[in-house]
Amino acid sequence: MRSDANPEFRFDKVSPAWAGSRALVEGVLRSLEARDIPLGVRLLKAQEGSMVVRAVVGEKALIVKRRKLEGVRQRVANRAHASRAFRQWRGIKLLVRAGIPVSRPVAVVSRRGHCEWLVLEEVPGETALALLTGRALSVRDQHAAARAVGVQASTLLRAGLTNRDHKLSNIVVSMEDGVPLVTLIDTVAIRRRGNPGELVRMLATLLIEAIGVQHPPRGAIAFRALRDACAAWLEATLGRPLGAHKGDRKALRALVRSTARRIDQYVRTHGDPTPEVSPLETPKWPDR
Repeated sequence: MRSDANPEFRFDKVSPAWAGSRALVEGVLRSLEARDIPLGVRLLKAQEGSMVVRAVVGEKALIVKRRKLEGVRQRVANRAHASRAFRQWRGIKLLVRAGIPVSRPVAVVSRRGHCEWLVLEEVPGETALALLTGRALSVRDQHAAARAVGVQASTLLRAGLTNRDHKLSNIVVSMEDGVPLVTLIDTVAIRRRGNPGELVRMLATLLIEAIGVQHPPRGAIAFRALRDACAAWLEATLGRPLGAHKGDRKALRALVRSTARRIDQYVRTHGDPTPEVSPLETPKWPDR
């Protein structure tokens, strides 16, 4: 399916809600490619061969992810719908089917084997990493957000899914009257897998990124996420809510302790957690 406005841009996938807005989306992409940056476009992330920007189309704010296709392998993967943008599109669909909040897709656009774009609707809120490192939330709301992040990891696993890149910077949190909504915004590493060990991996990855940017969470916040993730998993295993009786309390304590030990081991053997590009740094526009 090719755009009539400029055949150089190929719309490989388009959300039905955006089928009539391809020309508007393409206009933003064309401007970015020409480095004629439209007013209001903000660079969010940049590293070699890729960048992420925020742009406004009509009344909607969009997140636009550009990735350069380097080498034959990446170009073939793009044509075969197996490249990064297509994997993220499929990950979104898996989460939608499971009823898990996720960023809404707009389009996957390719430019004659040169680069590919994944366009998403912006999710309102702040990343969990930004909230962790800032002072925007009260202590009460911090605990509520930590609980929601923990439950999200368990919810993924209960749906038979895992996220192998489950970082705080890939989760957006919005607060409404003290009630947090957590939304996953990067789904390229979503896999069909229900192994309980994946809960350890996801919780450990949340911690590793925070350590890598020199902002580890307070112990009480980390424990809140851990405990509620374990409680949600245990409830799903038992098929009922946890009670206040001694048996349930003992089972939860045992699961929390064993999970904490495995997370600690995972973090210790991970190696240097420092990210190649810090999500907290102000990015600079990359070379074309």
